[in-house]
Amino acid sequence: MAHLQYLEELIREYLVFRGFASTLKSFEAELKVDKEKSFRVDKIIEQLMQFISNYDLIGLRDLWTHLDNHIFNKLESHFSPSVKKLENAVLKLYVINAVTNNKPDKVIDFFLKLTPELQNQTEWKDWFALPYIKNPEENPTFAFQCTKQWQDSLLVSLHNFLASVFQYMPVPTLAHYEEDASKILKLEQKNESLKNRLALLIDRGSESNVAPCQADPPTHLLDDFYIIAQENNIIESQGKSLKNIIRNMGTGSSPVMGRKETGNAGKKRNVSMTRNN
Repeated sequence: MAHLQYLEELIREYLVFRGFASTLKSFEAELKVDKEKSFRVDKIIEQLMQFISNYDLIGLRDLWTHLDNHIFNKLESHFSPSVKKLENAVLKLYVINAVTNNKPDKVIDFFLKLTPELQNQTEWKDWFALPYIKNPEENPTFAFQCTKQWQDSLLVSLHNFLASVFQYMPVPTLAHYEEDASKILKLEQKNESLKNRLALLIDRGSESNVAPCQADPPTHLLDDFYIIAQENNIIESQGKSLKNIIRNMGTGSSPVMGRKETGNAGKKRNVSMTRNN
């Protein structure tokens, strides 16, 4: 969701353009305390590690609770075990960090605050003895969690999990602007390519003096308006012919009788008239 940072810049620009000074001020203040860090996974993990390094148990718990309420709770139920496993791993990393850095007061404070929540979880049953163990890295129960390999593996798992969740979580319509712009650009490019291909075909046809193809529309595409138009032409033609016949009858002439007599028929008529005279 790296594009959300650019989206935030657009929102700032719009608020400035509209003169919404108070809204802009509130927006900036909210961003400064944004626990989701604009959905940047590296920033979230960095913040978690900062709480662990500073032994800030309250800050660590607040951040995880926020992620749980606003993001993890919206996932499907089969993701719940994974979320809980990661949460316990982060808490174990906190207490291991306090032990290895010789902060017994932080270790005791950890169990005092979280005992009501952890005491009923089988996974934490043996961990309540941790404040009384001098060398936890040599104890089979805690040895693996004290290794750098486990800690690095936890951070990688947490990073991948958050990245997957942020990638597939639903986002508001405004956040789709980049995707929509990309689709429009692809359509414009495709349209331009088709126009160029059509122009090339027309140029080739002109060079080879090929007449454009004339084709009657397919029968199934002829609609009632086309048929009615053809019938009107026929009726109009017939009407004109009928008017001509009537007009000729009224003047005593006929398209048949009014024709000039030519050829042998004309000569025979002249001979007959001469004899009678």
